[in-house]
Amino acid sequence: MYRLLIVDNEEYVVNGLVELFQQEKQLDLEVAGAYSAAEALHQLMTTRMDIVITDIRMPGMNGFELQKIIVSRWPRCKVVFLSGYDDFNYAQEALRAGSVNYILKTEDDQVIIDAVKEAIHRLESERETEKVLIEAKSQLKQALTGLQREFFEGLLLGDKHILRSLEKQFDELHIPLAPNRPVGVVVGKVDEWPAEHSHYDRSLLLYAVQNIANEYLSLSTVHASFVYERSKLVWLIQTKAEPWMERFLDDASKQMASQFVYGTFECIQSSCSDLLHLPLSFAIGKHPKPWETLGGEADRLFASIQSSVRRQMLFMQREEADAAGTGSAYSLQHEAFKQYELLSYSLEHNNREEFGRILESLLEAGDKAARSGNDIVRQQIAGAVLSVLCGYLDKLPADEVDGSIAEIKRGYETGRPEAWETQRAHARALADYILGRHVQAEESEENRIITSIHAYLNANLGGDLSLKTMALALGHNPSYLSRLYKQKAGKGLSETVMELKLARAKALLAQPNYRIQDISKAVGFLSDHYFYRFFKRATRLTPQEYREQVNERQRRE
Repeated sequence: MYRLLIVDNEEYVVNGLVELFQQEKQLDLEVAGAYSAAEALHQLMTTRMDIVITDIRMPGMNGFELQKIIVSRWPRCKVVFLSGYDDFNYAQEALRAGSVNYILKTEDDQVIIDAVKEAIHRLESERETEKVLIEAKSQLKQALTGLQREFFEGLLLGDKHILRSLEKQFDELHIPLAPNRPVGVVVGKVDEWPAEHSHYDRSLLLYAVQNIANEYLSLSTVHASFVYERSKLVWLIQTKAEPWMERFLDDASKQMASQFVYGTFECIQSSCSDLLHLPLSFAIGKHPKPWETLGGEADRLFASIQSSVRRQMLFMQREEADAAGTGSAYSLQHEAFKQYELLSYSLEHNNREEFGRILESLLEAGDKAARSGNDIVRQQIAGAVLSVLCGYLDKLPADEVDGSIAEIKRGYETGRPEAWETQRAHARALADYILGRHVQAEESEENRIITSIHAYLNANLGGDLSLKTMALALGHNPSYLSRLYKQKAGKGLSETVMELKLARAKALLAQPNYRIQDISKAVGFLSDHYFYRFFKRATRLTPQEYREQVNERQRRE
């Protein structure tokens, strides 16, 4: 039901229109009247109105002034102006004010009823649009969460492509952090999940933890958080201070900032325990770090709370000078492990350049270990690299893997001892094979799409060949189809369409039983005139001249 308010200083006009719309049962209206702008304002301040029909000339306040107040109070309310004056200036002013209609009092009732119907139609359209927008925003938020998580995971792995374009990607993914400022890192993990909780229950609890943290952090920090490896959480935090101010903060101020974060996460930990009955441990970085070092920082923090069996830890990272006592062995081992992870990540994301660079770096390290007689390091590198490559082969159907490659995989899985030269050769062979499969798969899929495009064009030459319709039929993005076709065919889709139309038209013109106007429709021209122009521009002959030329040639043969 919609609410309609009728405003006029002439009582008979208000009463007459109230009675008129009360009798219009199909419109489902709740109708009210006001005999002055002041009375109308009183009703509008307390009751939402969907449609207002108002006179323009009224004592105290005219209809245009009233309309401005209505829009400020109820932005979606539709206003229909009613006037006893056939004045063009009034009509112009009404349209500028955003009214639905401008009606003369001398017009019949149906005109006024139609104006209200139009207002209802607009309200319903806006409501439907709003519903779609709300749903779209909800879906976008869900999609953004997944995209942001994937982005941050790549950032922690040190993906160089991500690091080269932080500002652009922050903007696209609606990440509120500043790429030109260092960022504080806090990590957390669930110490123990309730046994009866499903994967969905766990996801909800992690979402609730992020919401609780947001309540505490949002007042004084800019931050982003994401779920990492299912039961872990990462927060990236920056202060709300302007970048130029941070340069003037002394060590004592920075120490206070880190203590503030520590105290905040102490509250978050307690709230999650009390409200969610979920034990959490947190590790907090001592100082903000450059973006390119986030992966190492997060790993060190996770190690500090994962290596302990204690619950609900709240760990503040020590100064780096103190932490250096852990020795370089951990750093080297950690860096090697990061390289294995990045090798796997590059392979999964088909980043051939990065994959090749990391593989060569690892194999060179293996060469050095083999020359120095360090068999433990050499075996570790060989095992890790072959594990990544064979793990990828597991995703391919066994009967599609070449025999020699399958034999290498079987040798690795059985733990057969092999010399470093053999292991290195096997790693290269597996890498070349996998990258070759990537190229073949992409090439095969692209060729299949081009074949599908040609089949679609030939089957629908007389119908709708718009890019959007074709993309919908083939199940691909229109821009992708257009770009791929030009790349593979060396010409645009529209050029191919015209070539096919011309070839089909020529073939049909060679058959005298088809009329030219039928041929025009058969090749998708809405106008015979346009078909004639197209054909003559392409062949320098009219369709009739071409037909006669073909017939003459056939008679000679």
